[in-house]
Amino acid sequence: MMTSNLFSNVGRVGVATAVLVSLASMVTVDSVSAQEPPPPIPPSTNPTERVIYPAEGQTGEQQLSHQLECYRFSTTQTGWDPHQAEAVLQEQHGAAMAQMQGAQGGAVGGAARGALAGLAIGAIAGDAGQGAAIGAVAGGLTGGRRSRRAAQSAQSAFDQDLKAFQDQLAVWDRNYVACMTAKKYVVN
Repeated sequence: MMTSNLFSNVGRVGVATAVLVSLASMVTVDSVSAQEPPPPIPPSTNPTERVIYPAEGQTGEQQLSHQLECYRFSTTQTGWDPHQAEAVLQEQHGAAMAQMQGAQGGAVGGAARGALAGLAIGAIAGDAGQGAAIGAVAGGLTGGRRSRRAAQSAQSAFDQDLKAFQDQLAVWDRNYVACMTAKKYVVN
């Protein structure tokens, strides 16, 4: 008797599971995607700090709403978000600064390596002290030259990244100004 109750309970669980699976399959992706939150509001809806005058008496609330619309429009049109790009540029600047600071020790490291090599050569020639001194000077000059090249290279790479950012910001800004102008604002 006990076994028949066990099987009947298992049968009920199986039917309930089948009903739940059937109901779950009726939920569509559209109903889930309709619940997606709106895109986040950027830190500023006017990142180029334009002067914006409401030419047709728009309220402050309307102006903020229009600025957000135009921010999103410009970002969509260009495929580029100025706030995200600025964060990347700041990371690149930090990396360039670290590379330049690391390169500044090149003269000292070069002098130390040169002194060791000069010491060994000087010891063979009979004057280890003079060999170390000559090696230190030569190594310092070589290491200093390398570190200056590395610093110049890092600065040059950052300058190129900055120029690309500024060029893209100009394109983004033209879209922003066009959008705000179409919404009847005077933009300077």
